[in-house]
Amino acid sequence: MCNYQTLYHGQNGYVIRCPHCKGIQLAFGTSVVNLAPEEFLCFADMVVRLSEGKEASYPENEKSICLPLPADHVMMLLTPAETGRLASMVMEVRALLEAYQILEAASPYSSDAYGE
Repeated sequence: MCNYQTLYHGQNGYVIRCPHCKGIQLAFGTSVVNLAPEEFLCFADMVVRLSEGKEASYPENEKSICLPLPADHVMMLLTPAETGRLASMVMEVRALLEAYQILEAASPYSSDAYGE
């Protein structure tokens, strides 16, 4: 059974994960998606790239950016402004996940230290 820890919670959404199974749930706007850690990192990279390469031809509040999700035939449709907010959110979470990974690797109480 998952016991979620909050990685991010703000006006735009939240990101939680289960420390045991490492499953991540991201909520943004009206979308909620469950991701494996590798899927989250790939998604985060894609969001950050898209936010940095904003199309000048699109108005800031026009739903013009499609983000594919791991589920077949499912996408998020975002404005450039929303993409920027989502990018900030996932960058913060990615940094936190990296910190947790370092701490877990250094901990003598991590499951890897016991051969689990």
